[in-house]
Amino acid sequence: MSVHLTAEDVERFADGEAEERTIEQHLPECSRCATAVLAVMQMKRAIREDVPRYTAPAALRARLMQTAPRMPGLWWLATAAVIALAVASMVLVRSRNASMRELVDLHTTLLASANPVDVISTDRHTVKPWFEGRVPFAVPIPDLSATPFRLIGGRVVFWRRQPGAYLLLGKAAHRVSLFIFPDDVVPRSIAAPREITMEVWRSNGLAYVVVADIPAADLAPLRRAFGAGI
Repeated sequence: MSVHLTAEDVERFADGEAEERTIEQHLPECSRCATAVLAVMQMKRAIREDVPRYTAPAALRARLMQTAPRMPGLWWLATAAVIALAVASMVLVRSRNASMRELVDLHTTLLASANPVDVISTDRHTVKPWFEGRVPFAVPIPDLSATPFRLIGGRVVFWRRQPGAYLLLGKAAHRVSLFIFPDDVVPRSIAAPREITMEVWRSNGLAYVVVADIPAADLAPLRRAFGAGI
């Protein structure tokens, strides 16, 4: 994609109605479009958070359950609803697992790229401020000098239609991908791929996803440095 997104493209992408892969490839390369998408997503999130939600009273739900056995039509309707909910849950789990697979693919693609990061620096005081205004949260980058890991650089990535921070780290000859997103972007229940190490933890409203080809036990210093369990 060589031209800027139209206002309609931005709205459709924010609503999940656009062809995501093409736009996601374009956004990291175009600060103008990335800024536009980020602004729309922040507006929509603010609206969702401010809109009141209503839950049916417990007494009403209990009354429906008591009435259902005496009303065959309503009983079958309730049964169908339960089945539909179960199917929807299975689809949701598969969708979440597919989403995690996308992060593994993104990890592989970035490492194979000639330019995996947009800001190249081992200095966290250079990389951290670079993310300001590019993602909707402050990116924590601790001092890694006491760990076997080193900072190489970073870039903005889009996943599940949300902007996030990508940190490329090194450990000896290995390259480690650390993705950082708002907590609610990363599913609570995931199934990590078997052929590569994937670790997820949460801290202070953010979710961290590490993808690497090193044993999970070797990631412990990284988890501690980024506040896992806080």
